[in-house]
Amino acid sequence: MREKPVKIAVIGCGGYAHQLIIRIQTTPLYGEIVAVTSRNVDSEGAQYCRRQGIQIFQTLEELLARGGFDVVVNPTPIHLHAEITQQCLAAGYPVWMEKPPVATIQDLDALHVAAEQAGLPVAVCFNSLYSFRMQQLKSELIAGVYGRIERIKSLGAWVRTDAYFNRNDWGGALKKGDQWILDGDINNPLAHVVCNGLFLGGNAQAKLANPVSVQAELYRANAIESEDTSAIRILTEEGIEILSWLTLASEDEIDPMTVIETEKATIRLINLENVEICWKDGRTEFRDHYKENRIEMIEHLCRAYRGDAALIGELSTLRPFTLSINAAFESVGSIVTIPESSLDTVTVRERETQVTIRGMGDILQDAYDRNALFSELQLPWAQKSTVFDTKEYTHFPVRFQS
Repeated sequence: MREKPVKIAVIGCGGYAHQLIIRIQTTPLYGEIVAVTSRNVDSEGAQYCRRQGIQIFQTLEELLARGGFDVVVNPTPIHLHAEITQQCLAAGYPVWMEKPPVATIQDLDALHVAAEQAGLPVAVCFNSLYSFRMQQLKSELIAGVYGRIERIKSLGAWVRTDAYFNRNDWGGALKKGDQWILDGDINNPLAHVVCNGLFLGGNAQAKLANPVSVQAELYRANAIESEDTSAIRILTEEGIEILSWLTLASEDEIDPMTVIETEKATIRLINLENVEICWKDGRTEFRDHYKENRIEMIEHLCRAYRGDAALIGELSTLRPFTLSINAAFESVGSIVTIPESSLDTVTVRERETQVTIRGMGDILQDAYDRNALFSELQLPWAQKSTVFDTKEYTHFPVRFQS
């Protein structure tokens, strides 16, 4: 007999939550949205949900009191993740939480304790971790199909305009009140890339590699508090060097690519989904993705809830990601502002502009080719940072100043 779909409640129904709701609606054999929250019951997202027969509540408290669902999806702003997830756990509901899990290591550890005490799972929605191709590649790496991993490195550039940074009252912010957010390229849009590098370096199927030290360079081209451009060098307990070069301030968009250099092959994870394997004996293999990875994520989370699969992306397994992000900020001490003399402003869409770092596409490629941080390229705007040791690190910040 076919199992019933998992009954899902979603907090919010605008922006990214609206897009997620639409995708869940395409997986009726796995999940069914039965309730959402919306402060504005006449918003576009609320109207869509009403047409779909989904019950709408104006507050989380009303939704939790009404119940009638199995699990809560929490795609709220970063600084609300912990508080809202704890509310849901206290009410007796498992939570699927949007990435990044939280801003600080102390918040992650406290939330993990709350989940343990509630006896309920919390999954983090780093969607590419849940894809078949990613899981297949990870199992092969662990099995030694490609030999020892020598290095993992990633680069990517996504276009983000002034509209993106002005999208809400926390876009590009380090803090909101006394709550840390760290909303920049590495802890929000391109967080997938950092997480994927750590995941592929882990020595067990669901495990991320644990950093022992992090050296990062974090820069802002835009008029924001946090960073929009980064270079990070992570050394792990497994002895792997993990590098990334990422930006939201390049005129040329570069699809994210993660490269695993091994004894027997060079493996590329292209745009978070497809896999290309170039064997050192000359063979080449290309693996296309099956579905959009957000759909694969939803299907997996539903299977895991029903007990048909081991949960991927459980909160505690993501600790190395948050540890790496916090250590990156500690490494720099403060965000470096790139001088206007190295910047350009381009029109991307009507009424939207983007601040770009001059020549950033070439800079990313050069850094990638040379395995170098930006300061090691002798760029005029780049500043060298310190290596930050993550041993016994449990509280952010130690040396970072906002």
